[in-house]
Amino acid sequence: MKAERNRLVRQVLGNIFLRVYVGMLGALILIVLLSVAIVAMTNLIREEAYQENLLSGLFSTLINEASPLPPALRTHWVEELNRTLGLELSLQPLNKQDWSSWSLERFHNGRVIVEKRPTGELQVIRQLPGEPTLLVGRLWRVTEQQASASIYLILRDLQRTPMELRHERLKILQSRFRYDIALLDQLPRTVDPLQRQRLDRGEQVVLFSDDAQTVVSYAQIGPGTWLKLGPIALFNQYPVSLLAGVSLMALLLLGTATWWFIRTLEKRLRQVEKAASQIAAGNLNSRVATNSSDFVGRLAQSFNRMAEQVQGLLRTQQEMIHAVSHELRTPVARVRFGMQMIEDFTDDPAIHKQLAGIDKDIDELNELVDEILTYARLGQDGLKLSFARSNVVQLTREVVQSFQRTQPQLTLVLDVSGSHAYQGDASIEPRYFQRAVQNLVGNAIRYARHRIRIRCHFEAETLRVDVEDDGEGIPEHDWERVFAPFSRLDDSRARSSGGYGLGLSIVQRITYWHRGGALVDRSPTLQGARFSLLLPREQLDSDPPLRAPI
Repeated sequence: MKAERNRLVRQVLGNIFLRVYVGMLGALILIVLLSVAIVAMTNLIREEAYQENLLSGLFSTLINEASPLPPALRTHWVEELNRTLGLELSLQPLNKQDWSSWSLERFHNGRVIVEKRPTGELQVIRQLPGEPTLLVGRLWRVTEQQASASIYLILRDLQRTPMELRHERLKILQSRFRYDIALLDQLPRTVDPLQRQRLDRGEQVVLFSDDAQTVVSYAQIGPGTWLKLGPIALFNQYPVSLLAGVSLMALLLLGTATWWFIRTLEKRLRQVEKAASQIAAGNLNSRVATNSSDFVGRLAQSFNRMAEQVQGLLRTQQEMIHAVSHELRTPVARVRFGMQMIEDFTDDPAIHKQLAGIDKDIDELNELVDEILTYARLGQDGLKLSFARSNVVQLTREVVQSFQRTQPQLTLVLDVSGSHAYQGDASIEPRYFQRAVQNLVGNAIRYARHRIRIRCHFEAETLRVDVEDDGEGIPEHDWERVFAPFSRLDDSRARSSGGYGLGLSIVQRITYWHRGGALVDRSPTLQGARFSLLLPREQLDSDPPLRAPI
């Protein structure tokens, strides 16, 4: 039972869709919880600031009334306000022992301290200037109680002020409040007749606006004159700015979570891609780490098995080619020995003619075996060439002169160019370098009409050898496969004009072991084919070892 449960768990976890789905669902739940927590914490801070702004004007007015009073009259003043306004005000001695650091900071800055009590009401504290006495008030319906108390205190203050000084006094009172206070000589249309009657009776009227989420208070100060407080914005727990900010944060977190899940999958797929690229570059020992049983893990296992099979097939192929090439030399030598004995024992011209043809075929077979062995040798893993500082121009000239003697009908020209041409040397393996140039020149001779140009161009760090001819050239769509082994681009070419399809492949492998490359394009001057060898002029011991080419 336990084994079956473990198998099901591994199967579920091995499903990439379920893994990503469960991960994204978990991330989404965490983001929602985090967003709710951020909104709650932000609203807690916003509500404290809102309450402070709302109550600062009321308690500033209360402090200004209480400060001039003698201590004996303050108790009576507090009792009167509690009866009139329904506030629970009290005067208490200064004691900061139970205050938080947040409250202490506000106290030292002379601000109103608003604390929410466990029972739900708000406790508002303000110090009397220059005295170790605190005015403490308790409110349950903050917006309504502060509006009622504020308008009562302002009315009482203005009624004590002469008519001609009321506007100046109102400016002083306005500086204490965070919302507008105004004297009206006409009520707005939003006040209905019933509310007008209440105002005429000396009552306060509070109007709420559902659209703007505000409240406005009115009170009559005298015949034809009304006092207006507000509009006072109600506390909005979910303003657009807060929701937009939290939504943007949630989207960023969700995008980050998505990127993390996709990046994990992409990282593992890139390992497969990297291993495939290394195998394509010739590193057949490259493998992918298989540390899971999901889709990517199974893909990695299949890739590793494929790489092992390819490596084994190539190794078997190279061993077979090498063995067959070696084994061919013995029967070929016996055939040539027997042919020479026949030639010594007969004087018949017809037989001698046939023997000459056989000898030519044996030479071609020896040449083929030699090219196959050279190609196989250059395909061995861990091959090390004996690089030496050599005169490249002299080695190239020797190849050109040898072909010029055998091909007098063609014009072979050797040019040397470059800012570092006076040196004329490079770190190469001389024998293989000459073999590469020889193969390129021999290939050009097969298809050239009249002229072949060999050019050695030297730079500070690189060497380039170009072999151009004035033949028909090679179509651009065949440039990639011209270096493939046993590749013959034109089936109409006879064996007399073409080789065995290994010469250019040998050139490519020689340049590979020299840490260079071989290219083909069209000659800009002779309009035929142009083959180029690109080689570094220095071979450093610190260079990493090369693996066998594919």
